[in-house]
Amino acid sequence: MKNSGLCAVLCSYLFAISVILCSAQPQKTPATPATDFRRFTRTQLQDCYNDKTLCGASSEWDITQELIDRLPRFSTNTLVACFANWKICGAMDSSATGWPLSDEIAKRGNPRALLERYWTEQNSATRTGIIHVAYHFRSPQIAAFMRRVLTENKAEAEELYWPAFYLAKRCDPDGLRWLSSRNGRDLGCIQFTGTVKVFGKCNYRPAIPYLVENSMHDACLNIVGDAEESLEMLYPNHPKHFLSLTTEQNYYCSRAIKEGFKVICEQN
Repeated sequence: MKNSGLCAVLCSYLFAISVILCSAQPQKTPATPATDFRRFTRTQLQDCYNDKTLCGASSEWDITQELIDRLPRFSTNTLVACFANWKICGAMDSSATGWPLSDEIAKRGNPRALLERYWTEQNSATRTGIIHVAYHFRSPQIAAFMRRVLTENKAEAEELYWPAFYLAKRCDPDGLRWLSSRNGRDLGCIQFTGTVKVFGKCNYRPAIPYLVENSMHDACLNIVGDAEESLEMLYPNHPKHFLSLTTEQNYYCSRAIKEGFKVICEQN
């Protein structure tokens, strides 16, 4: 009897402690379910860019991704119209979003009709979009199209970059010549990163002045690194290590001058 009484007291004591401990634990708030953006119309999502409370978005990317996911529903003609006016389908090609419009159009196959349209198209954004679509394909026909775009040179520099790079990646002299004849660059750091590597890969020595005067002094360190990689290929007997970037800049400038290139470099 004594043991059973002691057990009853002990159980009551333990129960009281458990109640106290449980009440002391913070209560978890049920997770808020993620917003289903599929239930909103395109117009509602576009309005949500200005006021995210309208659709419960946490960032603009939530809205953008939903609009991009809807692109397969549009006709090719509608998608092409979006190059000039993104509000038609709610998405655009840009450095932030990638190339969702041209990606979707390219998935649909042969761009021949678009390539023909390019030569009569008046809107520059649409022309650039057509070039982005063509960039997805590898064929002699596309290379010929890119070469003609570059040769006729009626577009803005940023529009011409893509056909030039398309050709340069294949060591085509027309593309390499255009890229190496620029003064600086027409694109941002992220987009231009990787571009000047083609000069070393293709052993294109006429690009040496561009590399030593522009790319080696670029504010974007990614591009400086790409220039180093190309110059190392163009001058395979280069030193293995440099004391500083300035030392390296001066070295390649001196090598270019000795080779007969007319370059103007900052000698420090």
